This record gives sequence, C-alpha cells and structure tokens, in this order.
Amino acid sequence: MFRLLKKYCALAVLTSLLWGGQAQAQDFRAESPDSMLATMQSELNRSFTLLKRDKGSPLYYLAYRLYDGNWWSISARAGALSGQYGYRPWRMLSVDLRLGSPQFDNTHYLRSHNSAPPHIYESSSDSDSILPVHGASIPLRQTLWLATDEAFKKAQSRFAELAASNEVLAAEEDHAGDFSLEPKHIFEEPPKEETFDAALWTERVKRLSRLFLNHPLIKDSLVEFSADPEMRYIVTSEGTKLAERHNTYRFLCEASTLADDGLSLRLSNSVESKDPANLPDEKVLTNMVNRVANDLDKLRAAPLAEPYSGPAILSGRAAAVFFHETFGHRIEGQRQKKEDEGKTFAKKIGTRIMPPFISVMDDPTRTHSYGQELNGCYKYDDEGVPAQPVTLVKNGILKGFLLSRAPVQGFNKSNGHGRSSPGWNPAARQGNLMVLADPAKQVSFQKLRAMLIEEAKKQHKTYGLLFDEIAGGTTWTAAETNQSYSIYPLKVYRVYVNGKPDELIRGVDIVGTPLASLERIIGCGNDYAVFKGVCDAESGSVPVSASAPSLLIQSIEVKRRAKSFQKFPILSDPTASTSAAAGASK
Repeated sequence: MFRLLKKYCALAVLTSLLWGGQAQAQDFRAESPDSMLATMQSELNRSFTLLKRDKGSPLYYLAYRLYDGNWWSISARAGALSGQYGYRPWRMLSVDLRLGSPQFDNTHYLRSHNSAPPHIYESSSDSDSILPVHGASIPLRQTLWLATDEAFKKAQSRFAELAASNEVLAAEEDHAGDFSLEPKHIFEEPPKEETFDAALWTERVKRLSRLFLNHPLIKDSLVEFSADPEMRYIVTSEGTKLAERHNTYRFLCEASTLADDGLSLRLSNSVESKDPANLPDEKVLTNMVNRVANDLDKLRAAPLAEPYSGPAILSGRAAAVFFHETFGHRIEGQRQKKEDEGKTFAKKIGTRIMPPFISVMDDPTRTHSYGQELNGCYKYDDEGVPAQPVTLVKNGILKGFLLSRAPVQGFNKSNGHGRSSPGWNPAARQGNLMVLADPAKQVSFQKLRAMLIEEAKKQHKTYGLLFDEIAGGTTWTAAETNQSYSIYPLKVYRVYVNGKPDELIRGVDIVGTPLASLERIIGCGNDYAVFKGVCDAESGSVPVSASAPSLLIQSIEVKRRAKSFQKFPILSDPTASTSAAAGASK
C-alpha cells in the first residue's frame, strides 16, 4: 500500500519535553556508535557461542537490529498550535534467531493441517520490545540477554511444530530454502549532531495554517513539521557490523471538506528531506498550502464522476503509483514463495509482461532523480546486505525479483531489498522504483493528450480521462483475494473529444487487475515525475519513491467512490468573517 508521507508515531515514547530555540536531535546520546556496537557484539558472541551447542535444535545464525531514534512534531490548525512534541527518544530491538539450517529453519512458513493460509512468521522478539533509551552497557546487555532467551525458546517450539507438520503435508512448490548466507560487511557512519530551528518552525506552521481560514468551505485542515532522526545498528554472527543514519524531516499540509451530496474530499501535499536545510523556504510552502486550499474549493464544486471504462492518461506521479501497486508489490520475493500468495509473476521470468518500450528497475543506491531527493535510498538493508540496483523488466520482459535473504526458486542470494520498520521482520520491499520508457517512443504531453483523444474516438467514447494528482493506492496479492488493485486519485479530468474544455470531476477510484492493465500501455510521455511516500506491508511502513513518465492506457476502469449521507454544516464557519477582515487589513 502506497500513501503520501505523513507523520508516523514514534515507536516508544519515554519522555516528553517542549523546547524552544535551536533543537538538537542526536546530542542527547552520551554513548557513541562504537560503544553501542561493541556492547551488541559482545552479547551476541556470548549468546551464539552457548546456544549453537544446543543438542535439540542448534542455533546457526543470530543477529541484533537496534533502532535508536528521536522524534519531534509541530502541528497547527487555524493559526493555533494543535500539537507540539519535542525530545522524544526511543529505542527498539529486533532479534533474528535461526535454528536448523539455511535450507529449513524456524522462519519457514507454518502450514496448518486443514490447508488454511500459512501464518506469517511472528517476530522473534515482541514488536513492542522497547529498550531503555540511555546506556550502552549494563541496561543494553541485560535487554539483549532477555530478548535472546525469549526468542530462542519461541524458535525451539516453532521449529518442532514445523518439522512435525511438514511430514504430513503436501510438498511445497518452492524448494529454495529459508535463508541465504551472505558475506560480512562493516560500515560505521560517523555520528552527526542534527539540528533545526524549532522556534522558527513553530511560528511558520502557525502562519501557514492560518491560510486555510480564507476558505470557509474547508471543514478541517492541518499544517505540520516533523523531524525523525534515527540511527540503526546491526550486528550478526556472520561478522557484519553496521551503524547507519536514517533521517527524515517533513512538511505536510492537508485539508478536507464535504460536498453538498455527502462525498468526503481531501487533498494534501508534503515535502521531505534528510536535511532540514534543504526544505523549501516559506514562500514556496505558502504556495503549496494555497494550492491545496484552492484545488479543494474547485473539487468541491466539480461534478460527480460516473463509472467508466476507456482510455486514460496517468500523469507521471499517477503512473508511478500505478506501477508501485500493479507491479512493484507483485515482484517482491516472498510473493513468489508463500503458499497463500497469488504468485502473479512467479512463473513469468523471461516472458513479456508489458510493452517492449517499457523497462523497470529498483535502485535504492540513488539519492536523487529528476531533480528530487528520493525517499527509498539506503546504504544497507535491514538484513545487513548492501543496497543494489536491480533490473526487473528489460524491454517489456520480466528479468528478476526484489529479494531479501529469503531465497526464491532460481534466485538464491539477496539483492539488498530486505526492509522493515523498527520491530518488524524484514521482507523483500521496494525502494526507488523507476519506470523507464524508450526515448524513441516518448512524446510531449500535448502529443500524448492528442493520442488520448484519438483513442477515445476509436472506442466511440465522448471523453477520455486524465489522472493528475494521486493520494496513493492499495493492492491485494493473496491467493484468496481477487488479485486486484485500487488507486485513489485526487484530481481527475474529463478530456472531451469534441474540443470542449477539460472538466474536473470528483469521486472516482481506479480499479483493475495487474496483468491486463500493464499490457494495455500504448503510449508514454517525456515528462518524468516522482511520487514519494510510505509503503505499508507485512514488514511495516518503509519510505519509498517511484518515478515514471506520463502513460497512455488503452483501457482503464474506474468506479464511483462511496459517499456518506452527511450534510455540510448548516451554520457558517465562525472564523470566516474574522479571516476575511484580517485579510482586508493587510
């Protein structure tokens, strides 16, 4: 599931202090990365040495992932602060503990005797495994000791159940094993004091949130700045030792309203960076807020869409989300392996799955693309494997999958895409998905629009559709589902074949199935764009990006969005006259 970047909650809130002036993100830690890694390595060596001697189910791999972060959030509504949270340190530990052998271990999918879908492997340590936020010596060693003991006992029980159930159940399709052994890697990013001007941002979000008061038909709005600097430490029994910074600074504005017919409408926009100094200045942010407000007013007055099947253009950002949902999730490694998955592309390596002028890759090593900073970049994944660019589709032909350390038939090594949010087990996930079109086939947007009109005429349609802004999407990949996807557009236009001006419409979602949708791409633009967001899946929420040119789809299906029976407030907004008077006095 792909959604616009918004604040996600700190995983452990142990202290809360309001601040003023220059806030500092990392200087509250007395210990250094060296001391953190040394403590983790020492306890790992002790535990591994003892537990691998167990006569029943010997340990063959052990890893600790420790996430050490701090969190701030400043939000405002209607010119007043609605939330201000500062200096909230948190730590979270995950234990990856494996018994048996790489071919068959305690992380294997557990199938039940009645052939119900297998259970997702539970965390070795509980997802709320929260550590003391200070100290790299005794408090940390004690937590590692207890978490490892708990994980080992759970793993023993699970391994015994797996061994018994596999004796009486049908053979699985994928025989690739459960884990890939990888070379050791050592990387220690130097500590850096992260700072931002909290007083400046507090006043800024208040001023910017006041702009929504000039739009009395907007029911609710929010302007928010958040900071989430994080250090991730990984040590493994293979000798890997990593310390890497993951920082996110984000500005978000969003607003919602209710149309006269009861349809709920919402628009939002956000910008983010790993360095707060790279966020836009207030003039640019003012334009961003005003655009959201003005577009929401227009959308509220737009006619309601009707169900439709026919040609459509997906603008670059919309096309990026389209590929993330229709293709990206379905080439993640575990979806080719799990018995309860639909396995859309598991048997299609070497076959054409989309037009020959389209290629796709995922490259988490890239930090920028098309002039924008990317979200899905990292040096090492959450299993200690270096990030790697992967060619997924070459000239329309499927070449490979995104892989974690869980092998897939025909692919025995990770390609650095094992990702997770703190406290979750890593799985193969997207990073920076990039849709690339053959330059010889690219046309200007105006030419692509003309091609849309011609295709609509061929299909005897009075109009085609243009999807401009997008909120995100959802996809269903499990075998027991209908294998469909949904994409949630924010701004959609009817492009009439008779020359009538384009018409903004509202209340429409894109629906479909991936194989049919990908095969129906018939044109591409030269106007690449980037969509940045957070993807929610079985290993938690991870930051991702997707880029693509505008695409012309021969046939796309949309449905009307569900609406409520609510009515816009009878009384006028009490702040409307106040805000109007304030605007007139400036």
